[in-house]
Amino acid sequence: MEDQIIFEIKQYINDGDLASIKKNWENYEMSTVSVAWDFVFQKIYIHACIRNQKHIIDWLDILFMQFDPITKIALRQMFAYSKYVRNDLKN
Repeated sequence: MEDQIIFEIKQYINDGDLASIKKNWENYEMSTVSVAWDFVFQKIYIHACIRNQKHIIDWLDILFMQFDPITKIALRQMFAYSKYVRNDLKN
């Protein structure tokens, strides 16, 4: 299930379509299917950084704050890499 969500959202990231990402995220969040949201978040955050989609990254930063403290601790190492990727794209 996670791979399907990631695949769909990556397509929206490529297009820069934040509205569709939000809608897709909410639809899956409301479903009864168990999803590893931390895994999905990590994959789409890195993809948004690689694609240099700042408006999507800003929304994902807000979304990150909704995770529980343990998940935040698990995901925080990703931000160093994403910062590196974003700085590398500027050069």
